[in-house]
Amino acid sequence: MKRTHLSTVVVALLLVTAGCLGAVGSGDDDASVDDSGDEELPEAELPDADELLEAAVNAESNVETVQGIQTITMDDGTETVTTTQEVWERGPDQYRADIVEADEPEPIDVIVSDGSTIWMYDEDDNEAVQMELGFDQADEEALNDGFADAFTADTDASVEGTDTVADRDVYVLELTGDGDDALYESATLWIDQETDYPLKQEITPAVGESVTTTMAFEEVTFDEEIDDEIFTFEPPEDAEIREFDDLMPQQYADVDAADADVPFDVPQPDVPAEYTLESVLAGENMVGWSATLQYTDDTGSFLTVGVADEAQDPVFEPDSDPLEIDDVDATIREVTETRTIVEWEDDGLTYTVGGELTADELIEIAESIVH
Repeated sequence: MKRTHLSTVVVALLLVTAGCLGAVGSGDDDASVDDSGDEELPEAELPDADELLEAAVNAESNVETVQGIQTITMDDGTETVTTTQEVWERGPDQYRADIVEADEPEPIDVIVSDGSTIWMYDEDDNEAVQMELGFDQADEEALNDGFADAFTADTDASVEGTDTVADRDVYVLELTGDGDDALYESATLWIDQETDYPLKQEITPAVGESVTTTMAFEEVTFDEEIDDEIFTFEPPEDAEIREFDDLMPQQYADVDAADADVPFDVPQPDVPAEYTLESVLAGENMVGWSATLQYTDDTGSFLTVGVADEAQDPVFEPDSDPLEIDDVDATIREVTETRTIVEWEDDGLTYTVGGELTADELIEIAESIVH
C-alpha cells in the first residue's frame, strides 16, 4: 500500500474503482494466484497479525518503485466484471495506471500523477482532466494518517497462512470489521513476504450494495528504474482540457439558484411536511450534468431527489421491480433494509427518488415530479 496513493482519491471522487489500499476483490479463479502455495508455516512462525497489517500500511517505505499488471474484479454474486491495467509507482506520490482491457467501458483510460499534478484522460471522449494537488508535507502526512486510521478502524486481524501471488511468497491476512466505524464487512490481504507490499486484496464493504472487489497483480517487479516520462502526461492537441475543480458539484442556496446554472429544469417535488430541504448540489462531471436535492426530518431520516442528463451506467444491473408512473416506465429497488430507490427516465433525463420512506411515499414523490 502506498502511504499517499493520491491518485486513488481522485478516482474515488469520480466514482472509479479504487481505494486506500487499492481496489480489492472477489476470489474468482485468478491466474495471478497459485492456490497450491508453499508448505504452510507452523502457526508459531507466522508474523503477528497487527504488526503485519501495520507493515502493509507502510509498505511503500520498503520499495523504491513498483510496476506490473493488475487485474481488478468486481463481483455482485451473480455477475463478474474485470478490468486489467498496467501500473507504475515511484515514491509516495508518483503513479500511473493505463487500462489494458476492460469488460465494460471505463470513464478514465489513463491516470498519471507526477506528485504535483494529476491527469485523467478519457480516450473515447478525447477529454483530459487536470488536478493540481497543492498538498504540503503536513497535509500529506495528515492524509496518510487518515487513510490508515480509516482502513484499520474497528478491525480484527488474523494471519491465516501463506500463499503465492505473481510468483512471490505472501502471507494471507484476514480482516473482519467489528464495529460501526469499520469500512468493510471482510477483507483479505495477500502480503509480500519480502516487501510487505499487498499483492492481492479482496474487500466486501460494510455498507451499500454488496459488491466484492479484488485487485491482484498478475506480474510485478520492485525497485526497477522507471523513466521520468512515465509520470508525465501530454494530452492530445485536440483534446478538451478540463480543470478538476470545475467538475466538482457546487452548493446552492436553493433550487432556483441551481436551476439557473444547469441545462435542464431542476425538480421541485412535493415531499412529506416533516422533511426540510438541507442541501442543493449541482454541476458537471466527466459523465454529464446532475443535480441532487437532500432533505431530512427531525429524526435524521433523509430523502434525496436527483436528476442527470447523462447518468453513469452501473457496473451491475441492480435487481429491481418495474412500475409505471403516469405512463412513464420506472423501477423500484431496495438498496438496504431501510433505503429504497425509485428511478425512471423521461425526456432524456434520469430521475431518482430515494430514502428511508415507504415505497408508496417514494412513488407519490416521484408522481409529483412526473406531473
